[in-house]
Amino acid sequence: MAEVTAVITATLITAPLLGLYIFYLIIMKVSQNKLRSFKLAVDVTVLLFIASVYFMVYEIWGVRTGWLIVMFFLLTAIVFTFVHWKNYEEIDIKRVFKGVWRFQFVVFFLLYFIVIMYGLIISVMT
Repeated sequence: MAEVTAVITATLITAPLLGLYIFYLIIMKVSQNKLRSFKLAVDVTVLLFIASVYFMVYEIWGVRTGWLIVMFFLLTAIVFTFVHWKNYEEIDIKRVFKGVWRFQFVVFFLLYFIVIMYGLIISVMT
């Protein structure tokens, strides 16, 4: 059972787009709401994209970027909190966290493709 879990986890981290699609399909079957299903699938797969980028960067350059990811998350949380406070004069932690979380998805989704393309180009050239 542990081997099956390890294989599934490794597959989802290696191919987070597959995880996004699978989670979307599962949630869509349950909720029957496309927009809500997509948002929830995005929220669930943020960690897959973060882990995927982390391991790809480690494989390509041999650099551990865990602390950079945490610092980036904290920096964006500070910026989002400040902007939210300036706009609404009251901080709604749930809205701020949701905004930061979805912003992380966009950033790591783009980074995933950038690192994939870089890795493919480098492996073809060598």
